[in-house]
Amino acid sequence: MRQPPNAPVLVSFPSSAELSEDLASYIVKAQKESVEKKGRFTVALSGGSLPKQLKGLKDNPAVKWDKWQVFYADERVVPLDHPDSNHNLCVTELFQHVHIPPENIHTIDPTLLDDLEELSDAYEKELIREFAQRDSARFPVFDLILLGLGPDGHTCSLFPGHELLRETDRWVAPLDDSPKPPPKRITLTLPVLNHASRVVFVATGENKAEMLPLILDEPEEYKLPASLVRPAHPGSVYWFVDNAACAKVQFHKTILKL
Repeated sequence: MRQPPNAPVLVSFPSSAELSEDLASYIVKAQKESVEKKGRFTVALSGGSLPKQLKGLKDNPAVKWDKWQVFYADERVVPLDHPDSNHNLCVTELFQHVHIPPENIHTIDPTLLDDLEELSDAYEKELIREFAQRDSARFPVFDLILLGLGPDGHTCSLFPGHELLRETDRWVAPLDDSPKPPPKRITLTLPVLNHASRVVFVATGENKAEMLPLILDEPEEYKLPASLVRPAHPGSVYWFVDNAACAKVQFHKTILKL
């Protein structure tokens, strides 16, 4: 099966521990390049199982936390300390263990939880303040976006068949009908994901084994949200997976050497 020139790069590891170690190395390399070029490192994070895979960044002297500007690829519309909050999960798994300035972590405005549209607009303005004065692109250009994969092929809060997959203008979009609770969320849109310099998906466990072939082997047939994340430039999308997750992938066997 012939892969397109901007096809994702698949990186498989025997265990999640080895994955976490090499993922941290990849992130540090991306940070170094961005800081040397621009003096900062802009990152968007998802929730789910992803934050647990970032443990390789703890106690890593190469991480320049004061240079990071962290946004959330999606967020549940709940208080910041709620168990469903992606921010709360990232704090628990990573940020409370490192020395990142609190002002470098950009959360949703907890005073706007009752107005989904206003909450989404306010978060988009937060991105505009970070990106618009420095970048001239139509959409923000993140240095790195780290994403997970849902069992239905969703990523961020972009779900199969949802109207938000057709969004072409907004940077941040609200939804109140997420098929996975909680129903109210905000999410980065596909155009934002597809303007990133680098996108890394992290997927582990045999429960991802049925979905990965649909995304990596047959992306044009199924057009699942995760397979629609495809920035135009080659080498911009990586899949960091364990052997259990990619056990049924047949055609896409490129391995990245860090």
